[in-house]
Amino acid sequence: MNNDYLFVYGTLMQNSQHPMHQLLQAHSEYICKGWIRAQLYQIQDYPGAVLSEDDNNKVHGEVYRLTNLSVLAQLDDFEECSAAFPEPHEYQRQQVDVGITAAKHIKAWAYIYNHSVDPGKRIKSGRFR
Repeated sequence: MNNDYLFVYGTLMQNSQHPMHQLLQAHSEYICKGWIRAQLYQIQDYPGAVLSEDDNNKVHGEVYRLTNLSVLAQLDDFEECSAAFPEPHEYQRQQVDVGITAAKHIKAWAYIYNHSVDPGKRIKSGRFR
């Protein structure tokens, strides 16, 4: 299984202006836009994606090919899902199917929200900001 792709949908995206995007950019190559089958929620000032079985639920984001896999440890710390943080972690890094065209999907890492969500905070468009 190819595990050098990362799907991002929030503060790690290009337009977020977040310092962690610069870290990602330094250790990866932007591939394309994509989507995962999930629902998007506003958590605080950041989003959380919760996986879904419904094809109508899409979270839109960006796909990167990691050129240095060690950056995942730094991103795990940023997402507070490394061993340095108490469990249950707010996010879990897991392999997901990412749609990149109508007919093509790839496997990529993504940070999936791991706590309960407020249904009233759902971002129905599936796009953060």
